[in-house]
Amino acid sequence: MSDGFVRLYRRDWSPEQALRRVGSLAATGMVLGHPGTGRITALSADPETIGEQVELTRDDLLAAMAGLGEKQFTFQYWLTDDEDSDVICTLSRADDDVVVEEYGLDGLGGPIARTGQDKVIRRLLAEFRATGPAAAGLVVDRWGPSLDTDLDDIVTGGPTPVTVTPELLVLRPEVARRHPELRAPVPFGDFVACDTDGILALAR
Repeated sequence: MSDGFVRLYRRDWSPEQALRRVGSLAATGMVLGHPGTGRITALSADPETIGEQVELTRDDLLAAMAGLGEKQFTFQYWLTDDEDSDVICTLSRADDDVVVEEYGLDGLGGPIARTGQDKVIRRLLAEFRATGPAAAGLVVDRWGPSLDTDLDDIVTGGPTPVTVTPELLVLRPEVARRHPELRAPVPFGDFVACDTDGILALAR
């Protein structure tokens, strides 16, 4: 187990974009309905039932995704090639303009066998690249040490310094220039990336 995650940052979040994300991931084998039961589940944020599964219809879940307000919304994707593995997704707002899609990497491969993590990371790198001009940034942290850093502030151009560098940090060039502490950033499309683990190779 780990506290690893992938965060996709994007502008222009809408019902159409939520539907497109769900459809695009489904085409790769990462689906809303459990492969065995078809159940679609969110995770409760109520303090009395926090983390418990709440069954929803597809339409209700898409509406919750698209109507994201100040509160975060958490639900589950399932892998069609391994019905025991889920990917928890939490949607929140970094600011008024930028939505954060955080995908958990827990249970998808330990420090040595990372095959499960890489399968999910590869899918999400493709999603980031397909986001086009609306993309705002990307973070991959396999084990979670950067969780105590305000990554949202960093990606959206705030003053927080990068004190713990995740395995992959992808920023707009104008944002990266504010962080001279970053080592050896490389071009990645319209972005620059600090890639300490060779993760960008999964995007090929």
